Amino acid sequence: MELEAIGCLAVLGLRRSGRPAALLARRELPAARVVALDEGAGPPDDTTAQLRAAGVEVLVGEAAVLPAAVDVLVKSPGVPDESPSVQEALRRGVTVWSEVEFAGRFLPNRLIGITGTNGKTTTTELTGAIFAGAGLPVAVGGNIGYALAGMPGEVPPEATIVAELSSFQLQHIERFRPDVAVLLNLTEDHIDRHGSFREYVDAKLHIFENQLPGDLALLCGDDAGTLAELEAASIAGSGRRAWFSAERGRQVGPAGEPLLAGVRDDGMLWLHLGDERVELCQAEDLALRGEHNLQNSLAAAAAACAAGVPAGATAETLRSFAGVPHRLQVGGVVGGVTYVNDSKATNVDATLKALTAYSVGVHLILGGYDKGAVYDELAAATEGLVKQVLLIGATAPQLEAAFAARRAAAGSRATPSVVCGDLEAALIAAARDAAPGDVVLLSPACASWDQYRDYEERGEHFLRLVGELRGAGAS
Repeated sequence: MELEAIGCLAVLGLRRSGRPAALLARRELPAARVVALDEGAGPPDDTTAQLRAAGVEVLVGEAAVLPAAVDVLVKSPGVPDESPSVQEALRRGVTVWSEVEFAGRFLPNRLIGITGTNGKTTTTELTGAIFAGAGLPVAVGGNIGYALAGMPGEVPPEATIVAELSSFQLQHIERFRPDVAVLLNLTEDHIDRHGSFREYVDAKLHIFENQLPGDLALLCGDDAGTLAELEAASIAGSGRRAWFSAERGRQVGPAGEPLLAGVRDDGMLWLHLGDERVELCQAEDLALRGEHNLQNSLAAAAAACAAGVPAGATAETLRSFAGVPHRLQVGGVVGGVTYVNDSKATNVDATLKALTAYSVGVHLILGGYDKGAVYDELAAATEGLVKQVLLIGATAPQLEAAFAARRAAAGSRATPSVVCGDLEAALIAAARDAAPGDVVLLSPACASWDQYRDYEERGEHFLRLVGELRGAGAS
């Protein structure tokens, strides 16, 4: 569908992505009818008034019906395909675009797109910080912060856009094309939305399909899920494919393809820039902790340097970038116990990766909204490191069943589990039992929607509770 052929465009979902998409459509498609739909009660702020003042028709609740003559439906990532408007559009053969597909048609900027099951936010923010540290114009957004639809006319064309891209955003693209596309990993997540792991993976792999021969497709050579897709020849697109790997001493990528970023046997991170191998810094000097963050750092460095950032400036940022909120964020030390907020760990693999950052006694808080995950692997992986797991939220029964099954199989090696119900009760129990030198880690392996608006609200609650512990002089 060409923009000039659009006579009527509808935007579905009026939150962080939908509002700027509707305003962008009204500004850039002056001859088209623009209709904003929200099948819920509508946004709680002044969004409706702002859209109507700009000339956008707004329909909410039962009135949010797909217009009869609509040509394109732009879908916000939070809206599932089961939505009545989406189903009606598909039934009629109406073109359905994600917000990033629509926004991308108005962005002349070089774009670095970063996806994967885990590590997207950290890698995206780190890549942006590398550009900023080098004094180069950059805008960071997508699935975090600044929606792409809000960038046309606001972000100068010479700036590089670094975008975190979720499976929901990539699901309905047509021409969207990152100059550098990064795939960090593929593990089970969002089965409740996609219906199967296959559908989820297919959505992620859309990031490569429109790339041209001059573009770069950057993948993790250590990730089993990605390697399985390589073997199955599921990774399409014409981009130049290269790899990054945290495996010490590795020289080439899978199938003999180029390894763009790696780690020497002595722990030195390196990059291939043209025909030259350039040293960055020692792995132990990275500000980010954990083996997964070594992979994230390599991915960010490779993407940034491939887009023109000098290696020296990249190394400086790798040594100083402390991370993002709600991802292995130290909330405080009380009575010698370190409290860590990893609320952004909303799936099992994210929690497994978080555990690699610690080698001492961990009191692990797990649980939340049920996305259809299986917890048996997690129950086994905690043994020998985690002193106890404290279970909260809607998935507490499933988690307790997984840990109980593990106790039946492994006996005394199995990790004890306690059902606490909510975060406050879990933190009180952890503070009571933890000894100096231990870590109380909120890394739930589940989404937050059963008890919180989002993972940020859950993480902020955890930090407030830690602050209350500190204020009370808890030991």
